[in-house]
Amino acid sequence: MTARSEHSPRRSDPSNAARANGPPLTGRSAPLRQAMALAGRAAATILPVHIRGESGTGKERLARWIHESSPRGHGPFVAVNCAALSRSLLEAELFGAVRGAYTGAERDRAGLFRHADGGTLFLDEIGDMPPAVQAALLRALQDGRVRPVGGEREERVDVRVLSATHRDVRRMCREGAFREDLYYRLAIVGIRLPPLRERPDDLPELVAALAPRLADETGLPAPRLAPCALRLLMCSRWPGNVRQLHGVLARAMLAADGMTITAEHLDPLESAGTDTARPSALSLERAMIDDAVRGARGNLSEAARRIGWSRQKLYRRLRATGGPSLRQSSPAATTSSNNSTFQ
Repeated sequence: MTARSEHSPRRSDPSNAARANGPPLTGRSAPLRQAMALAGRAAATILPVHIRGESGTGKERLARWIHESSPRGHGPFVAVNCAALSRSLLEAELFGAVRGAYTGAERDRAGLFRHADGGTLFLDEIGDMPPAVQAALLRALQDGRVRPVGGEREERVDVRVLSATHRDVRRMCREGAFREDLYYRLAIVGIRLPPLRERPDDLPELVAALAPRLADETGLPAPRLAPCALRLLMCSRWPGNVRQLHGVLARAMLAADGMTITAEHLDPLESAGTDTARPSALSLERAMIDDAVRGARGNLSEAARRIGWSRQKLYRRLRATGGPSLRQSSPAATTSSNNSTFQ
């Protein structure tokens, strides 16, 4: 916002605040580090920030962190989903309304801009905002004033606006679906959150971060993943990103019932899918078996224990994944076959 109230928030050291709050998103991959570095610099200002990312990438979590790490961190953080309300309701929600302005308006309504005065207003799914509301929002950003629906007087507000969407707003501007002048005011700082498929190396850390919550929700021990299961997670496309990962892990924990999660507990990954250019679930499972057998120096009983299977199940999965038909008639035969096949 260009306007400032008489009681503007005292400027603090946002870098110290950011460190105290900790990173809002888990991972150390280069794409995420770049996004977080820009977010940290933006938090030190009062500039509008626009966050673009797919569903489940943590846009609102990042917006809240920017607010809490900013000079306005002591003020209110107010969020609204622009896609969830009709034009008339969204306008009244944002700017307020006077009694009788529309059917059901039985009393004056302050609006979210006034509720966020001195703090931050987060506009989620800004790409779904109706054109008429876009025009009213642009006026509020330009003037630092809002007029309630049905009202005659404008009221000054001091609000920093953060916005987010999964849509490509720049393309919407070119197509005439979004006001270009409004976009330039909202996206003075633009941050793109990478989808999970672009940062597969973050999967182990994400699983560890989700573990306490999953254990609390399921009543089971924190998830333990076999190497093959982790590889399968890292090869998935994840259209639902971290939100989908949480659901997949929760179902796998129930399927494993407290045991180590293996590839079969994750197969199929429902709508997650896997990249056809990457290894299949069966090849990943076979790689897990090979790793376990090598680590056990060819002892299949020990290899099965490492994976969390019985020896009989290990034999079945060897055959299913293209392994040799190993004889179980004697320990000597097993050891001999192990040595010739795996070492």
